Parts: sequence; structure tokens; C-alpha cells
Amino acid sequence: MRNIIWSAAIWGTLSCQSFAGVVIEMVSRDASSNQETSADKIYTEGTMVRIESHQEGTTNPSTTIFRDETLFIVNHQDQTYHRMDKDSMNRMSSQMSEAMKQMEAQLANVPPEQRAMMERMMKGRMPGGMPGGMGSDRPQRRIEVGGDEQVGEYSCTMYTVYRGTEKTQEVCAAPVSQVAAAEEAMEAFQAMSRFSKQFAESVQQSPLAAPLDNPFQFLDEINGFPVLVREFDGGHASSEVFLKSATRQSLSNDLFSVPDGYKEIDPFAQMGGRR
Repeated sequence: MRNIIWSAAIWGTLSCQSFAGVVIEMVSRDASSNQETSADKIYTEGTMVRIESHQEGTTNPSTTIFRDETLFIVNHQDQTYHRMDKDSMNRMSSQMSEAMKQMEAQLANVPPEQRAMMERMMKGRMPGGMPGGMGSDRPQRRIEVGGDEQVGEYSCTMYTVYRGTEKTQEVCAAPVSQVAAAEEAMEAFQAMSRFSKQFAESVQQSPLAAPLDNPFQFLDEINGFPVLVREFDGGHASSEVFLKSATRQSLSNDLFSVPDGYKEIDPFAQMGGRR
């Protein structure tokens, strides 16, 4: 009995132990009004990441967890989650490809004038492209290095992100040594960057490709830690996110796990996929 009690006590201590990690606070701001719209937090430990995003008008944050080469999207409102890993990527790519082939086959019997009109409509609504000439030539991303800027207390280098000729983002990166605790977080961000690239490649010919331009994808193409990310829409700045703080803290391993009792859902169910 004594051994059982000691074992239980040791297990309880290990399961609740805290680890040294990094907590990063990011603030979003509307570019036109210059008003802050939300404050988000990013937690990192080793190669694990937890992102807490707060959207205006909602009480529960949107939670994304990355660990063990798997992305978990957590919905606290209905206590569900779905996961994205390499197997999920392969299934998504396969299903998207099959769906587009079926659509292309259906359009083959449509009169040329009507087909051309539908292709233009689909190209606008589905920026990821369609096979057979329906928007598959989506402009490639390119990054131009600009001059030095000052963002708050940070001296940073501005990188401009383009899709073809359209500017989509500005990212100002400060030397990692200048951002307290950032060096410890870089391992986690780089791991998530590699995963984001794999995901982007798996859906590059789908409607999901368009919103995937984010610093995680091209972290290895910029020199430093992003302290400012400015989004552009139609050539005009629409919003920006800037670094508020980065601090070392003791973190519970539970932060990087889906809460007990949450139900896993299949994101492919509505697409006709099967687990």
C-alpha cells in the first residue's frame, strides 16, 4: 500500500511539473483607426507551440497547439478539436485533387462561352487554382529586403512580401539577440515553419492556399525575429500585429495538450472523407 501511495504521488508530481518556456504577447491593431483590436499570447517550450488568439466580440480564445509534428485546432465553445498531421495532409491533397478533377469533368460538357465565364468566377473565388488552366498559375511569393526601421524599442529590417506584383505583407525582423527570450522560442517557431510549408504544399492547388501566407512559412527566409507584421489588402495596409513582450516563464506541460474530455472531430467528414 505504501508503494502504491508513493507511486501515485510521484506520478502526480511529474504530470503537473512545469517547464521553463517563453511567453510572447502580440497586439493586433487596425491600420486605419490605429486602434488595438486584440491581444494574443504565444507559448513555446522546446519544439511545442500554443497560440491563444482573441477575436473581438468573443469570450473564448481560439487555441492552436503544435507538438510532435501535429497541429491541433481547439474549439473551446463546443469542447471539440481536430488534428492536422502528415496523414491528414495527404488525405486533404488527395480529396482536393479528386474534387477538382470531377468539377473539371463536369465543365467539359459546358458550352465554351459559359465555361469561360465559370472559369473566371471560380478563379476569383478559389485562389488556390483549379487544374486544367483554371487559375493553376497562382502568382508565386517573393520577398524583398528593405531598409532598417524602428518599431518601438526594436531596430529591425523590413521585408516586403509579394504575390506576383501585389504586396501582401510587410514583416519587420529584429536581431534575435535584441529580443529578450526570443532565442529560446526560435526552435519552436522553426519547427512550426517546416510544418506550415508542408501544409502549404499539400493544399497549393486548393481554395485553402490563399490564406496561408504567414511568417511561419518563410521564417528561414528572413534574418531575425518578427516584431511587426503588417497585412495589405488591395495595396493598402489593413491590419498589423506587433510584439509587446517576450518573457521566460515556467510553463505547465498541460498547456501543450488538448484538454481532457474534448471530442475529436473529423474535418474531412463534410468532404466525404473517412478516418
